[in-house]
Amino acid sequence: MTNAHQTTARARSAANGDWKETMGRVGLVGRGVMYSVIGLLAIQLALGDAGQDASSSGAIEWIAGQPLGKFLLVALTVSLFALAGWRLLDAAVGDPVEGSEATDRAEFAIKGVVYLGLAIGALTTTVSNWNGSGGGSGGGSGDSGSQQATATVLEWPAGQWIVTAVGLGIIGYAIYMFKKHVMDEEFLQRLSTSEDWVEKLGRGGYAARSAIFLVIGWFLVQAGLTHEPGETKGLSGALQEISGQSWGQLLLLAVAVGLLAFGLFSLAEAKYRRDA
Repeated sequence: MTNAHQTTARARSAANGDWKETMGRVGLVGRGVMYSVIGLLAIQLALGDAGQDASSSGAIEWIAGQPLGKFLLVALTVSLFALAGWRLLDAAVGDPVEGSEATDRAEFAIKGVVYLGLAIGALTTTVSNWNGSGGGSGGGSGDSGSQQATATVLEWPAGQWIVTAVGLGIIGYAIYMFKKHVMDEEFLQRLSTSEDWVEKLGRGGYAARSAIFLVIGWFLVQAGLTHEPGETKGLSGALQEISGQSWGQLLLLAVAVGLLAFGLFSLAEAKYRRDA
């Protein structure tokens, strides 16, 4: 009887793992589509099209404007909710591939909350389009939403130090991500393939994301120290700041290609991710 119970428990655990893994793969497809579109919009921005909103909300709006955009939005929304649910489940039970330590779970939880915000934005736009009221993700641009949130926190007791600490945390995460994935290539441990093109997509993608997080964190620190929420930059604002530097257009183009690479890497991970 004990052996039978153990066998049943193992089978149930395996089934739950398969279910969660499927959710993760669906979510990775959504992340891949999102970053691929952001990368393409950023490339257009680097080539001189200043009207492009190279952010998550801009990507959602772009998808909404395509043929069969309503149906594409539904698919994207479902996949982003799957991505958020997958990471939040990992925060609760751990992940056999990426780890189950407290630090791993904390990282999963933060990612889950961020992805949940993206999913809600996509859902808002989807409902708006199906109701015939057109575009609008309900939250404005990434920069304006970030600035509003920063302004709110700055009014709290010790708000300046909270904003500054969050900015320093984002900078620290950017450095951590660069070392972990670009220098040490730990992302390869999640994959069941050793294809060179997948490795290059991953390294380029994580390098671009590290650069973006570094810029976002830096401006958040500036917002905290100066008590100016307008200093806060979202993804689109960070890309604009990069373009304004020396060799800015080339730097922006490199980061844009890196963001596209991360999108394609996410699609590859959806296919080649190890189960355990």
